[in-house]
Amino acid sequence: MAAADFVVDILAQGAWNGGTLVDNSIYENRGMVFKGGIPVTRQSIEERIGVRTRMAAPTDARIGLTAFHDLLDTSGIDPSRIRVLISATNVGEDKRDPGPTSLILYERIRNACPGALVLDVYAGCPGFNVSVELLNLLALSGGLAPGDIAVVVGAENIHRAQAFKPTDTSHIIFGDDALATALIVGGLAGGGRPGRVMAEATLAAGDDFIAAIAAGLLPWAREGRLDGILIDNQLGRVECRVPASAARVQHALMQRLFPQEAAAGAFGNFRSAFEMYERYRAGFGYDLMTAGGDPRTVQRIAAAYTASGTYRRMAAVFLKPGEPVRLSLIEATTPAPTAPGRGVVGTLTRTHGCFASFIEAKFEADDVYGTMDGKGVFLYATRGAKTHLSALLGPHRLTLADIDLLIEHQANFAMLPLTLEQVLGDGRPAQREAVARFLAEKMVTNIHVRGNCSVVCMQRLPYDLARGALQPDTIQGFPVNQNVKGLQAARLILYDSVGAGMTRSSFLRRV
Repeated sequence: MAAADFVVDILAQGAWNGGTLVDNSIYENRGMVFKGGIPVTRQSIEERIGVRTRMAAPTDARIGLTAFHDLLDTSGIDPSRIRVLISATNVGEDKRDPGPTSLILYERIRNACPGALVLDVYAGCPGFNVSVELLNLLALSGGLAPGDIAVVVGAENIHRAQAFKPTDTSHIIFGDDALATALIVGGLAGGGRPGRVMAEATLAAGDDFIAAIAAGLLPWAREGRLDGILIDNQLGRVECRVPASAARVQHALMQRLFPQEAAAGAFGNFRSAFEMYERYRAGFGYDLMTAGGDPRTVQRIAAAYTASGTYRRMAAVFLKPGEPVRLSLIEATTPAPTAPGRGVVGTLTRTHGCFASFIEAKFEADDVYGTMDGKGVFLYATRGAKTHLSALLGPHRLTLADIDLLIEHQANFAMLPLTLEQVLGDGRPAQREAVARFLAEKMVTNIHVRGNCSVVCMQRLPYDLARGALQPDTIQGFPVNQNVKGLQAARLILYDSVGAGMTRSSFLRRV
């Protein structure tokens, strides 16, 4: 019998723990340089991003499937209880795979749970956090029942997918990884109610489906702010994943809502663009890809988002080749329920589509590669943290100082202390001593060993913490992993991740 005081909580994890450990020496003597003409060496890589080694997966392996098998083999979960299976990814294991990649996983359990909801989530590196939020709201709205299980598999095989050009320094940052996390639905499922479809429309996508969808949503956005845009994107193209098409639609919509500011160049300046999005509370946007391609599925998911009260008006978009684009406006119908006592107790996702070009897939000749504006990503990750985390923690009367454990995305080690400076300081940057103490005692770090594992990072850190795989060390002058045993008993945990879109998604878990 499921406990009565939570909506969803993390139940078990499985992992791919193979691969070859690759150190920085493989990038030396290739003629590669960082911006500013700094030669790429073992030392310069560690000094700039904190990475010493990373894992490289075999090119013939599906490491996400390995992680899923490990979860099923070691957790004792009955596959017939799995009601939702999500593949959370960016490029994934094959950039040419039309998707949904979750179907590869589903073949393992199809006979046991033939009616499961199966989908991919394309929300950048925060894909796991976004998936947890989706599942929490699906359960809260009554779409899942007490005792049901949902599984999120994150997999990024950067080497197999050839996500970046061999000479692109972005390639240096990343390692391959895959984790599978099972979540269980508790007794508070159904405490909220899904929203209602208030309006529907269809339109022709034309040559520019981003502009067409934005124009179609504009009348609804003028009536009232849209808190989220979900696109069930059945096109099966990698450029729709990185960044998600919904992020580009969000920005095209903002340009139409604020034409004078757009004409004056406000969206071309980082500070003014970010502030405009924040003042308007522009919400979020991400793509998913459902198995089966039923347009009612994205409606159902968008309707679930209104159950918590965080998001009141949602746009659901169904995009499939050869068919008209289907738009739905969904609005909340009931007051927000009381927050649960444990499990996932709060979630928040925000997207700033004005910065979508910071991480994107671009075509070159007959291939497609990821490109990254490192400085832009760095600014977004560090300077956007305080506003976002305050919005999540504030309703719970919490600050970052109250958190027992912060699971922070490992994109570049230098981001971690600078993010803490912004969030811990009361209107001004926190002192280095306070930052160093928090980093050492209330966080866990693995970027120096595994590199940036993209969407998998949010799952790998708590998995390695629980099994004692993290070791004390010093990175760029900061001690890390100094309180591993103490953090294994953490009761209040904050997961925070940022990535393509640009999107930031966080959730709060009470054990």
